[in-house]
Amino acid sequence: MQEKKLKKVFIILLFAHSVIFSKTGHTQEMLGVTLGNYSGVASLMVNPAMLANTRYYLDINLASADFFFRNNFAYIPASDASIYSIIRNTDNLPTYGPDDLNFTYYDNKRLKFNTLSTKVLGPSVMLQYGKHAFALSTGAQLFTSANRIPYEMPLFGYFGMDEPSLHNINYIDYNIDANVAAWMNVGGSYAYTVYEYLDQKITFGGTVRYIWSYAGAYMESSNVNYIVLNDSTINIKNLNGVGGFALPIDYSTSDQMVNDPFFKGHGFGVDLGVVYVKKKNIDLDRWDELCEQEFDDYIFRIGVSVLDLGTMTYKSNAELHSFDDVSVYWESYDTTGYTSINQLMGDLSGLFYNGDRNASYRGNKIKIGLPAAVSVQVDYNIYKNFYASAFWIHPIRFNMHTMRRPAQVALVPRYESKYFEFSLPISVYEYRFARVGLSARFWFLTIGTERLGTWLGLANLDGLDIYASIKFGFGKGFCRSKFKGACNEDSYKKKKRSKINKNLVF
Repeated sequence: MQEKKLKKVFIILLFAHSVIFSKTGHTQEMLGVTLGNYSGVASLMVNPAMLANTRYYLDINLASADFFFRNNFAYIPASDASIYSIIRNTDNLPTYGPDDLNFTYYDNKRLKFNTLSTKVLGPSVMLQYGKHAFALSTGAQLFTSANRIPYEMPLFGYFGMDEPSLHNINYIDYNIDANVAAWMNVGGSYAYTVYEYLDQKITFGGTVRYIWSYAGAYMESSNVNYIVLNDSTINIKNLNGVGGFALPIDYSTSDQMVNDPFFKGHGFGVDLGVVYVKKKNIDLDRWDELCEQEFDDYIFRIGVSVLDLGTMTYKSNAELHSFDDVSVYWESYDTTGYTSINQLMGDLSGLFYNGDRNASYRGNKIKIGLPAAVSVQVDYNIYKNFYASAFWIHPIRFNMHTMRRPAQVALVPRYESKYFEFSLPISVYEYRFARVGLSARFWFLTIGTERLGTWLGLANLDGLDIYASIKFGFGKGFCRSKFKGACNEDSYKKKKRSKINKNLVF
């Protein structure tokens, strides 16, 4: 059984990462948690400058988590199964294809992708003190992405190498990559209102995180030119590819864990953001207690941010391999078996480099870039507690071993109050796949999804998204006292607060 699994791994490596990874990542944006005025410390996940622009002066996050998966190759038709029927009975799944697999596939020649992300925002806290806002955050994430996978590669995995319709075709593919990493982090955030005059306010913010990574791996191929002649012969005319891994296993046996050191890599991550607010009011009052601070309600708010700039460097149990401008006419490949990663990489090196089992080895250090992105957030106050947000995020990649964060455009209408919030995210994923979501907050608990159709049984099972958050916030302008609150009506009169309410325009 183990030999069979490793043989599949070998085929994946050979065909420049055609595997569809199982993964977890910063990839869905938890729009029902991060965009509202009650987002508090969670707002730093989309823009650290928003820390100074929420309704809380103190916010404590106990736990927030998101699970997201999406691919455009494999799926279960909505007519055959729902997420609920699968959960209830995993032994009676529908089957498809010659090998009775539990999924079918989209029959087209588009490039394939796969993204799976699990993200946790752990115990975190934010505090606003006038123009200053501070936050300490903890988190963990598992993220994988496979990008620009040629259509034929997952088909070979689905049908096997003996599928005659895929034989004797000259496949020429470019810029294929796959990445996976698991890490935890601790971060510090700071936001400062650099400009505030009458009804306008500008805030800058930033976050710096230190990262401990448990494991990471990547594979990339700038080009591969090959023909599968039959079920036992492959003519690889040209291949340029790189692979790096730092995994918690013994490479000589592949069945023993290596947890010394526990973390194989370390790094830093940086977020930067700016927020412009067009306020409804000109607020001239002063405050003595933190709770007396007031929320600046606005006509609209615009934010721009750059997220997850940074790299993780792995030096423990790490290997880097490169196959530079190589070729091979490989006969009887189907009789080859592998029982360890060392054997696999040694045989690959010997195959492409005239028997030299170490020629592909390039060193004991690898680097994987964080899933960086640029984002724009616009929020408009429609009427009283009704708002509409526009959200855009697009990946930034400095090389092919930078993890790719999916692109997304969304319109998010919402109603929010102290104890209840409701939003309906309408989004387009990767500029192609339209989705409708739903999110609801009941005081301290938020539950949401950006793929409502999956949960209603209306969409094919080619992905899944769900998120939840538990946190407690202390609102601006609400103070507690044994007698009269510091922010009650009499106190405000004594402070001679002055606020001019008006509809302000540029």
